[in-house]
Amino acid sequence: MKSLINKLVLLFIFWDNIFLPISLGFDFKFNYLVMVAYIFYYVLTHSKISLSTKNLVYLIAGVVVFCGLNFYIGISRFLILKQVLLISITLVFSFFLINSYEFNLKKIFKDYINIIFFASVIVVVQIVGVVFNLSFLVDFSYLGFDTGGIVLNAPRGRFHSWFYEPSFMAYAFTPVVFVSVCKLFKIGNLISRQKACFIIIISLMTQSSIGFLGFLLSILIVGLSKYPILKRPLVLFLVTFSLVIGSVMIYRIPPVKLRVNHTIALFWNDKVTAEDIIKTNLSTYALYSNYEITKMAFKKSPLFGTGIGTYELNYDNYLEEVIPDITWREFHKLNRQDADSLLFRILVEMGFVGVLLALYFVVRNRIKYRVKFKTDLEQSLWIINNAIFILIFLRLVRQGHYTMLGFIMFILIYLFSYNQAKSIKQNT
Repeated sequence: MKSLINKLVLLFIFWDNIFLPISLGFDFKFNYLVMVAYIFYYVLTHSKISLSTKNLVYLIAGVVVFCGLNFYIGISRFLILKQVLLISITLVFSFFLINSYEFNLKKIFKDYINIIFFASVIVVVQIVGVVFNLSFLVDFSYLGFDTGGIVLNAPRGRFHSWFYEPSFMAYAFTPVVFVSVCKLFKIGNLISRQKACFIIIISLMTQSSIGFLGFLLSILIVGLSKYPILKRPLVLFLVTFSLVIGSVMIYRIPPVKLRVNHTIALFWNDKVTAEDIIKTNLSTYALYSNYEITKMAFKKSPLFGTGIGTYELNYDNYLEEVIPDITWREFHKLNRQDADSLLFRILVEMGFVGVLLALYFVVRNRIKYRVKFKTDLEQSLWIINNAIFILIFLRLVRQGHYTMLGFIMFILIYLFSYNQAKSIKQNT
């Protein structure tokens, strides 16, 4: 029973585009209720929580310092409190869920892989729906999901399962794509070869630039890890050559080529005009506008930022200064709350110090590849850890939500996988 509940709750993490008509100053997602319910369920049904006194002290001290600093420097205590509350609930929920799995990260990832496989099957259903013009197999809004532009995207060959948009599906799929690439390179046993090929193919059907980047990074990291340049130069050359050819082929995909060309043109333009912005696509506009806003806000508060959760105020303050007077500025306030990039958002809300701490955490807790892993678990932990490493990188580039699609849970798994691998290395 516990195992079934954990699997269902894990599924709801990725069903985060079901919204409830509750007005609390932010979009209230149904999985928030699931998280709160699970926290109560855990407290009532589990006899212990695996957290050492030392780590508990560190956690409490960190929370006190973090909250105190944010309330001191913040430009809106309401927005800070709202964001801290959301992160706290998600953090407690994620820790309890991992605890309920008894910190068996391999088991969690296998259940997660099954969810992504299920999402991949849904894409096949959507393809059938497009072929036979059966809209109920394509758009699942009648089930409560906000599927964004799926009605327009699917007929053009861009599928994103039940997710809000192609990039959201790409983020959800990225760690499993890395696991799949590892399997094709004969590393690990977290997934079968057939499932690996199927999931990779489906993930590419999003035609998401960020998804393609994650796939290429997966090949690069796995190739460089398994075939060091000094030991296997020929194999590494073949991997690198394939990577270059793959990049060229991906670039030639019309939606990718459009976004890449527009992004280069806009960011390399010394003086962007209203006409330049109108000619670009919305994705590039979102990145550019939030980049310019981030520069302005960072100049004002470079060290500690303006407080967590306050990016939207900076957006409102600086949008008219960085974007010419065009209708887009009023009707397309894209990524107003999340900055379109986790790096941009951290720079604005937590400043240079926040970025340094975030980068230190990522670098310190990454597991390095070993030519010969001593145990199967150690190898699996490397796969899991580096799969999340790529996800973190992609989120730093494009996607500024702190909690969306289980990001807090993945951060905890990233930390725990490193600690477990370190423990194995010390005891063998």
